Amino acid sequence: MYEHSIKVPRHFKIAANIVKKVSTEGGSVKTLLYDNKLRHFRTNVLFALITETIKHAADIDKIFETCSLLTNEPRLDPWLAKVLTSELLFGKKTLPGKSKPEQTILSYKDQFEKYTSDHQADLKTEAVRRPRYVRINTNLLTTSDAIRAFQDEEYRFVRCTSGSYNDYLQQIQGLSEYDFTQDYHVKTVFVFSAGTKLHENELYLENKIILQDKATAMAVHLLAPPPGSVALDMCAAPGMKTTQLAAFMRNEGKIYAVERNERRYQTLCDFVEKTGSKCVETVHRDALEIKRGDYDDVEYILLDPSCSGSGMDLCVHNYIEDTRLAKLTSLQEKFLKHAMNAFPKAKRIVYSTCSLFPEENERVITNVVKTSRSKWRVQDVKELLKGQWNNFGSGMYGSMGTRCMYAKPESDLTTGFFLAVLDRDQKELERQQNGESIVNKVNAKADKFRKVDVENGETSEPEKRKNKKKSNYEPAEEVQTEDQPVIEVSIKKKKKKEKTMEVNDTNEISAINISNGDEPRIEDTEDIPKKKKKKDKHKKMETDISVNESEDTLVPDNDGLEKRKKKKRKHGSDNGQLAEETQVADEKVDHSKKKKKDASNKVENIETDTSEVPKKKKKKHRNKDIEIES
Repeated sequence: MYEHSIKVPRHFKIAANIVKKVSTEGGSVKTLLYDNKLRHFRTNVLFALITETIKHAADIDKIFETCSLLTNEPRLDPWLAKVLTSELLFGKKTLPGKSKPEQTILSYKDQFEKYTSDHQADLKTEAVRRPRYVRINTNLLTTSDAIRAFQDEEYRFVRCTSGSYNDYLQQIQGLSEYDFTQDYHVKTVFVFSAGTKLHENELYLENKIILQDKATAMAVHLLAPPPGSVALDMCAAPGMKTTQLAAFMRNEGKIYAVERNERRYQTLCDFVEKTGSKCVETVHRDALEIKRGDYDDVEYILLDPSCSGSGMDLCVHNYIEDTRLAKLTSLQEKFLKHAMNAFPKAKRIVYSTCSLFPEENERVITNVVKTSRSKWRVQDVKELLKGQWNNFGSGMYGSMGTRCMYAKPESDLTTGFFLAVLDRDQKELERQQNGESIVNKVNAKADKFRKVDVENGETSEPEKRKNKKKSNYEPAEEVQTEDQPVIEVSIKKKKKKEKTMEVNDTNEISAINISNGDEPRIEDTEDIPKKKKKKDKHKKMETDISVNESEDTLVPDNDGLEKRKKKKRKHGSDNGQLAEETQVADEKVDHSKKKKKDASNKVENIETDTSEVPKKKKKKHRNKDIEIES
């Protein structure tokens, strides 16, 4: 009867797993679909299969209960059974495989059809079926060429009505199997009858057409960035709206497409490349980590944050827990606040969700706009669409709520969607631009001065002030530039002192030892510190100066020491020692005069080395210790 070796087609298994997670854990179909390793699968096929199954979940449960399917077939996976039943009754109307689960569902086909015919009025989804929306990728194909290509495949083009939006809704509901028309609002979107199969179409395989719902395409339509502008998609993956932005801007300008999740980022990069969206720069980063100054050139922002997905999976998400909803709204408010404050040149923000819960929509808008430090105004979408729309936000949130729009499946024949358009206050935008221009001028002027200083071999003013302070303590250095000779960097006020300062030649006599019959000698004084405290000098003199008991005072009898000052000190002691301190003053002499004085100096063997006179100015008075021995 059944061949157990035949496996169930994999796309049915994947769809069943995602339906199970969405129904039991409350996850988002979009997140689960693109976070899995499904890059080699046609995700649009999976998405349609999953959403149809979830949408008909309540009807399928009643059918299973009436036919006792799960009771009679306990080994059958209930989630896989729901996916297969949805495909049989509401999808392709057939199951292609010959696996046991497929054959089991086919054996109940007559009972399923009997139930649907008896309960036609009770089936929620039979009343309204959404048409197939197709966006033309104008990066690779023009709309006129797309029309001709579909006509070559025996589709009949029906011109969109020139009447009201309600006339358009009636028109697309009456499309036959091979009819298609242009959308009322988004002219790059074509509308086909419900159930039209385009996944195997050559244009789809070449990425020249994108299967994208009209509700999501409205976000780019209302953002309306002109060619050459700079736009930002803060939550870009899988890239439907990002690539639509590129086509809208004719691939002119710049689009930053930001995605945090690594797998979704790879999906985004692949989709951007395949669709020929050359003006898109993908960014693997959390949008909340983008700081002021990173992308200050952004003018238009598209924000589609994570949400409950209740617009797509209404029957599943009706019972979403309050705690999860509170977490989602908190995250959505953070994203919107960041979009308002982190991009100074931003003119317009379009906030959108695939949710029908006001907590994620109107309440987020009103809470953020009222508390934002930047001035933003919620635009009236009804005016932007010239009155040609039917569903708007709730008045419970004031005028801001009513200015937003909803796309509802039962009336707009699209997926459930919410949109709000926020424009920055024009006066604040001008103030932002004027403030930035002033800052830029100041920075440019500073850069100009710095450039001139560098070209002239000079330093900037702050550095000059630092060098002036350092020059009081630092010795002279030799500084050479490419265009200038070596110059000597002098100490403070050196230029004025150079005119009057004479070369100071000093003979440092540190210790003179006089013994019986010996001539005085000069000892090496290099190890003696130049600076000493006064108390230390007196202590050293007391210990170093020794006088013979028989002598009262010894004074060197040298003409070269005529100008030295004499100072006597007597210390009362038992052995009658005397202490004498001689203070030597440094002399300023000219080189020529000094030679004459050296010739007439009576003190022999006193060597004066003036070759190593330091350039640095010495103090006028310096005390020297003289050791006298008897």
